Amino acid sequence: MAAPPLGRLVLTHVLVALFGMGSWAAVNGIWVELPVVVKDLPETAAFQGLLLLLPSPASVPTGSPVQGLQVRQPGVEEEEEEEASPLQEPPNQASRTTVSPDTKAHQLFSARGACLLGLLAITNALTNGVLPAVQSFSCLPYGRLTYHLAVVLGSSANPLACFLAMGILCRSLVGLCGLFLLGILFGAYLIALAVLSPCPPLVGTSTGMVLVVLSWVLCMGLFSYVKVAISSMLHGGGRPALLAAGVTIQVGSLLGAVAMFPPTSIYHVFHSGQDCVDLCGH
Repeated sequence: MAAPPLGRLVLTHVLVALFGMGSWAAVNGIWVELPVVVKDLPETAAFQGLLLLLPSPASVPTGSPVQGLQVRQPGVEEEEEEEASPLQEPPNQASRTTVSPDTKAHQLFSARGACLLGLLAITNALTNGVLPAVQSFSCLPYGRLTYHLAVVLGSSANPLACFLAMGILCRSLVGLCGLFLLGILFGAYLIALAVLSPCPPLVGTSTGMVLVVLSWVLCMGLFSYVKVAISSMLHGGGRPALLAAGVTIQVGSLLGAVAMFPPTSIYHVFHSGQDCVDLCGH
């Protein structure tokens, strides 16, 4: 089967990129504006209902024409395909066999594949459910400017981490776990600030403002890099791996959001400050 012309492939890439960026720009734009309207926005179903009308970013299915830009040299296709498979440990020199789609699907249930998918689920649960629920509680005690900087710079860390992964991609499971644990460290600090709201440590000081903004940037950057790295590695596992990654992302995000509903809306573990009222005795 002849490959489509290069111009058509480039046009397809551009159209897919614009389609994906459209919904992300709308969602991130509204999210960045939250620090400006958080004190005045009524908590009704109407505003959140409008957000549901935004289309979700689409993913590129395996085998689409977009993948036609990937050029492989004859004679080394099988070797590159085997080495690119992220769902198994690197093969030894004694046995080099072609990895079939059925083998790749079976490797999803291996220890390495389970670790990658589990790491992807937990990371999405934190970035899409847990941490957004406590961002206002961790930042607002330090002022609206701190909240605004944390949201804007934290959102900027996401694409920067994605561009970094395009040039420097960590394929080591140990390395990804290390980056994940480092992100957990910053995330735990932010959750602790939210629990201690409205009187967290170093409130009213420049040091506290810098620490909370820096923690949000590093936390979101590290988690974004881990997600992109795992997704890029799973791309070499074929359609079953991509399907498993998509399901894992959605399930992890759902579980993170559901887990944060009771402490935020029922038990009120996190408390907000009051305007013009000093609750910290300063």
